[in-house]
Amino acid sequence: MQETRFNPDTVPAHLIRPPQVRQLTWLVDALGLLLMGTLLWVGLGLLGLELPTRNLLLRLWLLAGVLGWLLSRRGGAGTRLSPGRPVVVVPLRTLLVAGALFLAVGEGAALPWLLALHGLWFGLTLLALGWIWRVSPPLRLGVSELTLSATGQPPLLPAATLHHPRVQFVPVSPRDPGMLEHVDLLLVEPERGTSTDYQRLLEHAYVTQVPFWPKVLADEELTGRVALHAIDREGLTDNTFRSGYEPFKHALDIVVTLLLLPLLLPLLAAVALVVYFNSGRPVLFWQERVGRNGQPFQIAKFRTMTTDSERSGPAFARQGDMRVTPVGALLRKFRLDELPQFWNVLRGEMSIIGPRPEQWAFAADFEESIPLYACRHWVRPGITGWAQVNQGYTDNLGQTTEKLRYDLYYVKHLSLSLDLLIVGKTIWTILTGFGSR
Repeated sequence: MQETRFNPDTVPAHLIRPPQVRQLTWLVDALGLLLMGTLLWVGLGLLGLELPTRNLLLRLWLLAGVLGWLLSRRGGAGTRLSPGRPVVVVPLRTLLVAGALFLAVGEGAALPWLLALHGLWFGLTLLALGWIWRVSPPLRLGVSELTLSATGQPPLLPAATLHHPRVQFVPVSPRDPGMLEHVDLLLVEPERGTSTDYQRLLEHAYVTQVPFWPKVLADEELTGRVALHAIDREGLTDNTFRSGYEPFKHALDIVVTLLLLPLLLPLLAAVALVVYFNSGRPVLFWQERVGRNGQPFQIAKFRTMTTDSERSGPAFARQGDMRVTPVGALLRKFRLDELPQFWNVLRGEMSIIGPRPEQWAFAADFEESIPLYACRHWVRPGITGWAQVNQGYTDNLGQTTEKLRYDLYYVKHLSLSLDLLIVGKTIWTILTGFGSR
């Protein structure tokens, strides 16, 4: 009789999230809607709006809040380590829907108050989530003692996974399955699938409804990088990771860029003057880069190198590169040389957030030497991105391969919550100058 092997992929996905965290994030949503609804009512009164108008706008805002909550939850339940991510995007989605409804009924005068209100909501939500994670215990990840080394650590996982602050490894024994009561997730390792004791452990975990976490996915979420060796290249197309957020993201890029223009234009003029008086003309540097679906485009940057920097052909910028001007080094450190790329965003060639566009000559070589490199071109390139805020600048083949792992993580998990996380990390990167060359 053929032995039936247990398949951990049949475990319901909703078991992944700790119930306590899920309930707390719902409470944050409810309290946020209640508090902001009250403040909106008070603010509309201070604006001198009549009672019928206030009632109408409050109803429209509540409708927008419900739609924003549903859209955020529909976009995913977050990750195992960050189940609260959808909560962060509720204020933004509600703002966009409510703003459109207010304009539709001719009450655009209430938009400044609406914007300030949602800024407050977003900030309070971040504080609430920070408190939740401070008081919540780390994720208890069960690991079969069959895989433990003499040091008590799972050797099959990389160092970045082993030392994650949000994870506590708990050894479990096939001979004592009752230990599964003390874990939140059980790490599933295909390398151990042929062991009878290991199969018995998986079967007991399934019966007792202990959720599973495949090792390759645990490594992906804990490090923010995709394992290239685990991807089956056969049948992999741009539709594999197609996200419904992408069209909305492009529209959001345009809206955000237009809203930032009052701040961007003076800053662009100031930086242009600094470059002009320090290095002369040309102030801008145009270079061919690879965009979405491999289409070439001309990227705009403030010139930070000497005018003959590419006399010998394209070359990576390296630490202490003599081609970089003194002012150029300062601009590159704080990423101010990237500001003209908002023009590329308005043209639809780039996004505010996405994989950084590579030079055409380098991209052609990387596609030949790095498997799956072309997959990073399935989305619009960005001014900032997941790889930039986690890894920084790259200047060789090995670093570019690691960068691709970060880029594919972004392509796979493309979402508004991930974009907001990158925005926060980008602000920190600008303040610290992380990864600049």
